[in-house]
Amino acid sequence: MAQDPLVGSTLGPCRLDALVGAGGMGRVYRGVHLALQRRVAVKIIDRTPAGAPRDAALAEARAAAKLEDPRIVAVYDVGEDRGLGYIVFQWIDGENLETLVRRSGPLTPERALGVMREIAAALAAAHRAGVVHRDVKPANILIDARGAARLTDFGLAGAAGRVQDGGEGVGSAHFMAPEQGWGAPPDPRMDVYALGGTWYFALTGSAPFPGDAARAVEGHRDSPPPDARELRPELSARAAALIVRLLDKDPARRPADGERLSAELADPGLLLDVDASGSPLRLLAAKPASAPRSGLASAPPARAPAPAAPPAPRVTELGSPAAFRAILAALVVLLAGWPWLRAVREDWLAAAFVGQCAPLLLGLGARRGGARRALGAAAWVGSWACAARFAWTPQASPSLETLMCAGFALVAGGGAVYLAYWGQDREELWWARALAPAGAVLLAAAALTWSAGFDAAAAEAARAWRALEQSDGGWRWLGFVAAAAAWGSASGLRTRASRARRAVNWSA
Repeated sequence: MAQDPLVGSTLGPCRLDALVGAGGMGRVYRGVHLALQRRVAVKIIDRTPAGAPRDAALAEARAAAKLEDPRIVAVYDVGEDRGLGYIVFQWIDGENLETLVRRSGPLTPERALGVMREIAAALAAAHRAGVVHRDVKPANILIDARGAARLTDFGLAGAAGRVQDGGEGVGSAHFMAPEQGWGAPPDPRMDVYALGGTWYFALTGSAPFPGDAARAVEGHRDSPPPDARELRPELSARAAALIVRLLDKDPARRPADGERLSAELADPGLLLDVDASGSPLRLLAAKPASAPRSGLASAPPARAPAPAAPPAPRVTELGSPAAFRAILAALVVLLAGWPWLRAVREDWLAAAFVGQCAPLLLGLGARRGGARRALGAAAWVGSWACAARFAWTPQASPSLETLMCAGFALVAGGGAVYLAYWGQDREELWWARALAPAGAVLLAAAALTWSAGFDAAAAEAARAWRALEQSDGGWRWLGFVAAAAAWGSASGLRTRASRARRAVNWSA
C-alpha cells in the first residue's frame, strides 16, 4: 500500500506523523503541534456529507473549541492550509467504543452505564453552550488507557434551533434520530436519541437497527425500539425501559437534553431490580409499636406491602441440556467398556497427548469455573506423569534435543493452562487453544525420543501408533476427546463467560 502523501509533511501548525483512521468527513492523523511540542490528532476535512459544507463544518468546530469539559476531547486549532480544512484536537491514548466492543465483546451493564453517564455529562456541557453534536455514535466515544470515556468529533455540530444550509439530514445512519434524517433543525434530543442507540450497541454489539444505511434509516423511522434484555437478560428492567424511551420516535417523550438525561442516568435503580414499591431497596415491615401504658388496645401497625417476587431471569439457551446429557452418558458408557481391557503401554503416550490438550477441551463453555481450573491443571500435570511412564528406561539418557523439546512442551502446556483459565481477554483463550496442541505434540515427541533418539523418532512413532491401533486405542482416545468436548459444551448451555476489557492504542 502506497504511503499517504501527507504523512511526514507540515499542515498548518502541525507535522503529520501517521495516518490513524478515516471517517465520513476525511482522515485523521497522529501528529505533533510544532509550537506546543505536544502530540495531537489532526483531522483533515476533505469531504463532507450532503448539506454540510466544509466552511460550515469548520465554523461549528470553532464553536466546539470553546467547550471546556474533561469529558470532551479538546479542540486546539481550526483552519485551512493548501486548500485543506483541518481541526487539531487532543490526542487520546486508547481506542474508540466501537473498536473496543468489536475486539472484546459487549460491555457489562455496569461499565456501559458508566460510559453513558460520562458522555451524557459531556453532552450536557455542549447543550448548555447551545451546541448539538449531531454525530454521537460508538466511533466518536474514546476510551482512554484508564477507562475514562470522552466525546470527540464535533465536525457535524450545529447550533441548537438553527436551520442548517441545505436542510438535509447529516449524521450516522445507524444512530441518528428520525427527525434528523429529514433535516430538522439541530435539537439536543437528537443527541439523546443517538446516545440511546450507542448504549444499546455497547450492551449488545449491534446497532438498534442493523443492516445497510437504507434499512437503518427505515428502522429508525418505522420500527419500534428494540428491547436490550432480549440479548442481555441480566440488564435491569429500568435500564432497558430507559433505552427504549431514549429511542422513542417522538422527541417530546425523550429527556430534553444532556443535563436531564444525566439526572436520569444517576438513578441507582438502573443497576438493581426493584420491588413493587418502585424503590431499588427492599422495604422492611415497620417494627410493631409497644402497647400504650393506659392499657387501651391500639390498632395494629400498618405493614408495608410484601415485596413482589422478582421475575425469573430470562436465560439464553444455546441447545437442549437433556440432549447433551444423553449424548455425554452414551460416550461415558463407551469409554468405560471393553476396549480398556486391551490397553497397552502406548496408551500412556495417548494419555499424555490428550491430557496436554485438556485446556483446549475444558476451555469450552464457562471456562473460568474453579472446577475447570483444577481439572485443567491436574490434567496437565497428569500428562507429564503419563509421558514419563511411557518413556521410562532406567539406562537411557536423553539427548539435548529431547530435553529442549520437553522444556518447550512444559512451557507451552503451562502457558495454555494459565491463558485458558486465568487469562483476561478473549484473545488469550485463542492463544491457549493454539498452545495446548503444540505442547501436546512437543511432549509426545519428547517421550518418543527419550530413549530412541531423534534419528529413530519416526520409526518409534510408527511402532507406537500400530500398537495403539491394534488394541483399539485410537477409538478409545477419540471417544475421550469427544466426551470432554461434549461435557464442555453442555456446561456452557446456560451461562456465557464474562469478558474482561482493556483499552489499547487510540483509533479514529
